[in-house]
Amino acid sequence: MSLPLYIHGGTDVGRQRTQNEDCFRVAAQPDGSQLLVVCDGMGGHEAGEVASQVASDRIIQVLSAASPDNPPRTLYQAFVEANQAVVETARSRGVEGMGTTGVIGWVLGGRCYVGWVGDSRLYQFRDGALIDRTRDHTRVAQMVAHGILKPEEARHHPDAHVLVQALGGSAGVQKSFKPEVWTEPLELRAGDVLLLCSDGLYDFIEDPELYPLIEGRDYQDAVTRLIHLANERGGADNITAILLVVGQPEVPRMTKAPQEARRETLPEGMPTASVAEPPKSVPVAPVRAAPVSAPRRVESASLPVSQTAAPTGSSGRRVPLWWLLATGVVALGIGVAVGLRARKPPPHPEPGASSVMGADAGTGAAATVAPAPAPPVTEARGK
Repeated sequence: MSLPLYIHGGTDVGRQRTQNEDCFRVAAQPDGSQLLVVCDGMGGHEAGEVASQVASDRIIQVLSAASPDNPPRTLYQAFVEANQAVVETARSRGVEGMGTTGVIGWVLGGRCYVGWVGDSRLYQFRDGALIDRTRDHTRVAQMVAHGILKPEEARHHPDAHVLVQALGGSAGVQKSFKPEVWTEPLELRAGDVLLLCSDGLYDFIEDPELYPLIEGRDYQDAVTRLIHLANERGGADNITAILLVVGQPEVPRMTKAPQEARRETLPEGMPTASVAEPPKSVPVAPVRAAPVSAPRRVESASLPVSQTAAPTGSSGRRVPLWWLLATGVVALGIGVAVGLRARKPPPHPEPGASSVMGADAGTGAAATVAPAPAPPVTEARGK
C-alpha cells in the first residue's frame, strides 16, 4: 500500500485502579506490515498484568515469524498459542483464573485482518461513519443476539463483562475456547480510521460519540483526548487505545451521515449448518426466536358425499343431494296421483275457477320450494 499509516497508542491506569492490567503493542514488520494488539488482563493484582503481557508477546512472536500466505489461519493459530502460554503461566504461578482478552489488527498492504477473543474491540470508520466493529464475547452480547435483552439494557446489566471467551481464564471458559477471526479482511482506503481499545474506554464513551470526539484532531492528540474523557467520566477501569489513520496525520472530518452496510463474516474454523436456499419468489424474514405457527383453521365437521361436482341452482349455489332425492320422491307421488285421477272423468269446473296442477288449491299459487340454506361454516382461530 503506497499510502502512509499514522499509528499511535496509549494506556492509562484510570482513576479507580492501582494496577494497569492492560497491554498494547504496535509492531512494524520487515515486510512493511503492521501488528496492532490490545490485551485486557484479569485475575487480580499482578495476575492480569502478567496474562496480558504474556499473551501479547506470544501473539507478536507467532505473527512475526509467520508467512502471510493465509493471514486468517495465522491469526487463529496465534490466539491458540497465546492461550496455551497464558494457561501454562497461570499453572506455574499457581494463579487460578488468570486470563486476558485480545484483539488484533494485522495490516498487510491495503487490508487489515482482524481477530479477537473477549470484549476488547476494533472499530473501522470511513467518512465519519462506523462501518465495522467486532462483537463482544460476553454473556449479555449473547443475550442481545438472541433477543433476550435490548441493546440499551445490556450496557448496565450485571453480567455486562462476564466473558464467555478469553485467553486463559477459568476451566469453563477453556472448554469453549474458540477465537473469532474474520475470513475476509477490512479494505482500507485513504482517510479510513481504525480504533482498537479495551472496555475501559467504550464503557464511558458510546459508539456514536467516538468519531465526533476525534474528528479534525492529530492522530496522537486524538488518542489523548479519548483517554482523558474516559477518565473524566469516571475512569473506573484501565483505559487503552490504538488509533490508525490511513494517508494523513489528522482524523478526517465527517462528510456524510449514512452508514455503510455492516459486513458479517463467520469466525475462522467455526462449523456452519447447511441451509437449503429458499425459492426466489418467497421472501425470507430474519428469525429472532422460535418460529410461531400460523393460527389453525377449524372447518365444519360435515364430510363431502361425493367427489363429483353437485348440480347448482340458478343462484350459483350447490343443491344438496338430499333435496334432489326429496323432490324426486314428490314428483313420483304427483305422477302417480295424476295417473289415478286420469281414470276418472274430470268434473266440470265452475266458471271463473282455474285448475292448477301440482299447486296448493287453497291459495291458487304454484307450489314452489326454495332450496334449504347450506349449513353454516364455522371458523375458529387458535390463540
